[in-house]
Amino acid sequence: MTQTVFAFAQPAPGLRVRITTQPAEDAGAVLCHGEFATPFGTVIAFGAGGALWGLGLAGEMSADEVRADLAARWPRARVVTAPEALAPAVNALIADRGEITVRLTGTEFQLAVWRALIEVPAGQVISYAILADRIGRPRALRAVGTAVGQNPVSWAVPCHRVTRTDGSIGGYHWGAAIKRALLTREGASIAPRAIAAL
Repeated sequence: MTQTVFAFAQPAPGLRVRITTQPAEDAGAVLCHGEFATPFGTVIAFGAGGALWGLGLAGEMSADEVRADLAARWPRARVVTAPEALAPAVNALIADRGEITVRLTGTEFQLAVWRALIEVPAGQVISYAILADRIGRPRALRAVGTAVGQNPVSWAVPCHRVTRTDGSIGGYHWGAAIKRALLTREGASIAPRAIAAL
C-alpha cells in the first residue's frame, strides 16, 4: 500500500507532485521502464505502483548510460519494458499540469532537501545556500549539494532549479545543457538572481 507522506497543493492548472516513501525496499519490486521523446531529448523513466522511482535525461550521457545509471540504484528490482505504465506521469511533466506521484527513499536529510526542492516554483531558481537555510542546516552546503545531486527523480523533483550563490548555473547530473534547457523552458532568469528566502 502506498502511503503519501508529503504533498504540495500547487495552484491549478500546474503540476502537483506527491511524495511517497513506500515501498522502502526494492527487493522483489518489478520496475517498469520506458523512454520518451521530450523537448529536451530522450527521458528515461522507471516506476512501479503508479509512482515514478527514477527519471533521467539523455544528453551528455547516452540513453543506454542513463538507463544503466538509474537501474543501478535498484539492484534487487526486476526491470521490465512497459512505457505505457509511465506515460501518464511523463505526459503530465511535459504538459506541466496534473498530478504525479514520486517514490523517494533516503535519509531524513535527503528527504528534507528533496521536499524543499518541490517548493521552488517553476520559473524560479534558488541557491544552494538558501536551500540549506530553508531546511534549517545553513552550514551544510556541501551535504545539500550532494543530496541535490542524488535526487533520483530529476525534473519531477526539480533539482535543476538550484544554482550557485553567484548566479551561475552550476552542475547537473544529466548535463548543464539540459539544465539550461529546463530552466529556459520555465522562463527562469538563470543568472544572476536567486529567489529570496521566505
